[in-house]
Amino acid sequence: MLKKALGIALLLAVILSPIYSGGEKEAAGGAKQIVLRLGHDQSDGHPYDLGVKRFAEEVEKRTNGAVAIKIYPAAQLGDSPEQIEGLNLGTLDLSLSAFSHVTGFVKELDLFGAPFLFEDEEHFSAVFNGEVGEILDQACQEKYNIRLLSTFTSGYRLLFNAERPIEKIGDLEGLKIRVMGGEANSLTWSVFGAIPAPLPYSEVYSALQAGVVDGAENEPVSIMMNKFYEAAPYFALTDHLVLPMGLFMSDKVLQDLPAEYQEIIKEAAQDAAIWERDYITEKNMSSIKEMQEKYDVVVTRPDKTALMERGRPIQDQMAKKLGLEDLLEKVRAAAK
Repeated sequence: MLKKALGIALLLAVILSPIYSGGEKEAAGGAKQIVLRLGHDQSDGHPYDLGVKRFAEEVEKRTNGAVAIKIYPAAQLGDSPEQIEGLNLGTLDLSLSAFSHVTGFVKELDLFGAPFLFEDEEHFSAVFNGEVGEILDQACQEKYNIRLLSTFTSGYRLLFNAERPIEKIGDLEGLKIRVMGGEANSLTWSVFGAIPAPLPYSEVYSALQAGVVDGAENEPVSIMMNKFYEAAPYFALTDHLVLPMGLFMSDKVLQDLPAEYQEIIKEAAQDAAIWERDYITEKNMSSIKEMQEKYDVVVTRPDKTALMERGRPIQDQMAKKLGLEDLLEKVRAAAK
């Protein structure tokens, strides 16, 4: 009888527990504070981290402390694909993750791995602050039960490798380059003459040291903060990709919140993304200079004409394959 009573009590506890993974705590005045968990794969103090901290501060401020967001950097809650799966299952509340980690569930996001898609930072903002951002949020909700609250940016990414300086496209021939995932990203390095090698982000440094891969791509501030320059000191300013970083949220968790908190979270996410885009652009520029001066990295500026000639057709190729020709046109039109 006692075992049966305990079993019923446990079942009721599971059923009645809040859907958000962080649970509830007591806030000022004795009210219940909702605690949400947010994960990302960069280190504490990275522009992504500072951006989500700004988001968390605004949410707590605008809800008068009723909603708190606890941030777990450096893949403490798993690599990005695991975090995205957690959002779908409702075991994690929020994640800042690259679009490439969601492409297996929401095909629309794979389009944004195509190279040279954005003309400049203003174009990037116009795309994700407008109709395209709304379309992608709806697709995420319908296809994988997650929401795209806003889109941060990596700024322009570069190639870093351990083998040689890259002066021209031919120098990429045969290099094994770590890729994030998503077909567009792999296609890019294939048409550039390199060999794409999918690998979790947390394994990049050790893979470079061991020679499992020859190089990888990233934005300058991430290369510096993760000390990738120690294993791969040759930098090529290819500017081939501006990586969209989605601030994703479990739709189950969002819908379980009061309507006024939902709106505050959406607004704070947009504000944080706008701030992060400006901040990381500045940090990327200063990071390159600092790595040159302090760590003797070799920086080359290969002619991008050949890279663009090979890379740009991937935009139309991916759009056709995914049935997203209209979406690609909306992206391009946002630059006008």
